[in-house]
Amino acid sequence: MANDVVKIFIGTSANGEDAKIEMAYEHSLRKNCSRDVEITWMRQTNDESSFWHGWADKNWSTPFSGYRWGIPEACNYEGKAIYTDVDMINMKDIAELVDLEVPAKQLCLARDGERFGGKEFCVMVFDCARWKGVVPSAENWKSDPTAHHQFIQLFIQNNLVGTLDKRWNSHDGDTDEIWHLHYTHMPTQPWKPAWFTGEAKDHPRPDLVEIYEKAYDEAVLEGYKLEDYQVDRGVTYGIIGK
Repeated sequence: MANDVVKIFIGTSANGEDAKIEMAYEHSLRKNCSRDVEITWMRQTNDESSFWHGWADKNWSTPFSGYRWGIPEACNYEGKAIYTDVDMINMKDIAELVDLEVPAKQLCLARDGERFGGKEFCVMVFDCARWKGVVPSAENWKSDPTAHHQFIQLFIQNNLVGTLDKRWNSHDGDTDEIWHLHYTHMPTQPWKPAWFTGEAKDHPRPDLVEIYEKAYDEAVLEGYKLEDYQVDRGVTYGIIGK
């Protein structure tokens, strides 16, 4: 496994609304990883040939909420893969995360938490082969607006999710040590994505804002260009947006 490419699927917006954090996050991942990183940006699209086209988003809080359940199929049910939301900065070698073992009879790893019945699915490790024959192809359920929440309940109730160290998904710094920082409270995200329909507020921790700003500035110095990320793809969302 030491020479394997680390596959990371990142749920994000379609029209460049999260361009700054995409740039900062990608830089942080590649900077800290000991292996090559293969990033798949999961975006809503008008391209009918794309695997990510035509998913029912009416009950999604974000433009990408339900995409995570299609990752094993997108990997042809082979190997392991990581899922994360876009609103993150990496601070520890992400290869260590993908190399974690998923316990027998479970499909993935996620941290314990208070939402969604006791699990937080914003950072996940998938053992893709285990999903084959257990979860139907996305073509069978992606048009169902309730599928995302049904999967959450199904996996929790059937104990299909192993426990991930919270430091890999530190919610706005809720762990003493941070390996992977998640700006999970959408109103206080420093880059203010336009798809969020709630009331924007200042982040209560300037030190965490500084981490984001430093990662963004480093990305600029390394040659990342905002215009490469800030692309309007003409997608119209049906999401809740908060």
